[in-house]
This record gives sequence, structure tokens and C-alpha cells, in this order.
Amino acid sequence: MRKKIQSIEDGILGAQNNPEILQRMSAYGYTPERLAEGENLLDAVKSKRASQVAEYGNQYAATGELEKLFTASYGEYMVTVKVSRVALKSQPELLAKFKATGLRNRSLSGWLDDAGIFYTNLLETPEAVAALAAFGITEERLRKEQASVKEVENLHSRQLSEKGEAQQATKDRDKLFDQVCNWYSDFRAIARIALYDKPQLLEALGIVKK
Repeated sequence: MRKKIQSIEDGILGAQNNPEILQRMSAYGYTPERLAEGENLLDAVKSKRASQVAEYGNQYAATGELEKLFTASYGEYMVTVKVSRVALKSQPELLAKFKATGLRNRSLSGWLDDAGIFYTNLLETPEAVAALAAFGITEERLRKEQASVKEVENLHSRQLSEKGEAQQATKDRDKLFDQVCNWYSDFRAIARIALYDKPQLLEALGIVKK
């Protein structure tokens, strides 16, 4: 795309800055005003392309931040789950209530659901909180870990939003790029007609005579 944009820009600037080319092209409708329309369209493409690159940068940053926090929060969660299985081994009904039994869900969405239930139900059960405190897992620590899960959830939402914005920016850029390519296709065809006897002028527009 970058190479194509440069070719289009070379063609437009070449026509604008060469009086003979401009005169010949104007005879076929490519007046300074029409060339300016192409230039404005190209500028819009370059602007959209810059926005698209920025949006993907935001998405990658959000993804990196999410992965880092998810890894840390998941590690804390696993330790607390394992301790709860020891502290509450005589109360399997509580472990079931906290979804602390069986294999752990490794997917982000699945873990957010499991961890959300685990900390909410655990913190609403005083005897369970007291049982874990006897093994060094204090209520303060539980609430801190719960807050970390919520932060992961918020980051996940932000990452999805950034992803959507990046995809939309790509669609907007591609739509404008198609328009300017269509404009340039007609421009090239007319240039070959207007400058058929002056291959050097065609070359000044970046067009090789066939």
C-alpha cells in the first residue's frame, strides 16, 4: 500500500508541477481543481492509514497489559484455590459453592467467570474466610485478589474495544484507498492518451509507456 500511495502522489504532483503536463491533462478534464480533488483524497487515505497504525498500536499495548495482569492474577488465584482445598477439605459443599473443585479453566473468559464466583462467594462466607486466614490467606488478600480479577475484566473489555476500533480503522482506510486507486486508474489511462507522444512526460508521472 505504501508503494502504491507513493506512486499516486508522484503522479499527482508531477501533473501539478509541470506546466506542459498540466496543460495537456487539463484538455482531458484533469484541471488543477480535479487534481486537487485527487490530492485531497490521497491525503485522507494517508491520514486514515496513520490512524489505523495508531489504533493497532493501542490494541497491541492493551493486549500486552492484559496478558501480563492475567498471568499474575491467575497465579494468585491458583494459590488461593489450592489453599482453600486444604482449609475446607471437610466442607466439600463450600468448595463446590466456590467452584474450587475439578480442573481449572485456562481460557480468559472462563477464568473470569470462575474467579468472579470464587472470590464473591468466598468473601460472603465468614467461616470460609476465617478458615483460609488460619493458613495465611487473609480477607485483605482475598479482596486484593478480587480487585485484580476485576481489573483484568476491565482490561479485557478495553482490549476488545481497541480491537474493534482498529478493525474499523482498517475498513475506513481500505474504503478510501479503493476510491483513490480508482481515481488514479482513470488518471493513468488519460495520461497515456494525453501524453502518448511524450514518453518522457509520462515517466515524469511515474508511468512507463507500454
